[in-house]
Amino acid sequence: AVKDELESRSSYVRQINAERDKFGPMILDLARQISGFRAHRIEHIQAFLAEVERRLARLTDERMVLKGEKFAEVWPERRLDAMREAAALDRELTALLQSMDPEGPQWEAKNNVKDELAQVVEKFDVLRPQVDARVRAKDEVRRRLAAEKVPFDWALLDKIVVSSVGLAKYAMSMMLSAYDDLSAQIGPSAVTRMEAILERTLRFAFRIHQFAGGFDQHTTELFSKLNGILSPPEIAAGQ
Repeated sequence: AVKDELESRSSYVRQINAERDKFGPMILDLARQISGFRAHRIEHIQAFLAEVERRLARLTDERMVLKGEKFAEVWPERRLDAMREAAALDRELTALLQSMDPEGPQWEAKNNVKDELAQVVEKFDVLRPQVDARVRAKDEVRRRLAAEKVPFDWALLDKIVVSSVGLAKYAMSMMLSAYDDLSAQIGPSAVTRMEAILERTLRFAFRIHQFAGGFDQHTTELFSKLNGILSPPEIAAGQ
C-alpha cells in the first residue's frame, strides 16, 4: 500500500512537472494578459474569464502547476481571484433578481392563492439572508476588487432591495383580486372566509416594507386597501 501510494504520488509529481514545461509559454502569456487586462463592465470580465478558464482547464491541477518556480513571481493570483469573485457575485445577484419576477421564466405559478402566497414568502425568505450577507460584506469586497482594479456595479444589489417591493405588490394584488371575486359571490362574509390569508399577506408586505425601507405609491395604496378590509386595522405601513 505504501509502495502504491509513493508510486502514485511520484506519477502525480511527474505529471505536474510535465505540464509546467508543456504549458509554460501559455501560462506566462496568460499572466501578462491578466495583469494588463482592463475593463469597465462586468460583461467584459466574464468574456475574458471564459477564455482564461478554457485555457487553465487544460491543467491537471491548476494550483499546483502554478506554484512552479518560474510562475510563482509573475502569476497574478490575487487579480484573477478578484475577477472570479466579481463574475460569481454578478451571477449570484442576477439570479436573485430574476428569481423575484413572477412573470419571469423561473417562476412556476401555483394552482391556488394559498400556495402561491407560500411561494412568494419562500422566495423572500431565501432572498433576504443572502442580500443581508452581501450588504454586510460589501465594503470589504469593494476594497478587494478596487485593489485589483476590477469593476463591479453595486447598483445591482440596491436594485434587488428595491425590486423586492414587487413581491409585496404581487402578493397583495393577487389577494385583493381573490377577495373581490369571493365578495361578488358571497358578499360581506368573504372577509371572514379569507381573514387569515389576508392577514398573512399584510404581514408579509410589512416585512418587505421594513426590508426595502418603504413602498412606492401604488404598493402603498394596495397596502392601505388591504389593511382597510381587515377592520379594525392591526398594522400600518410605516409603523
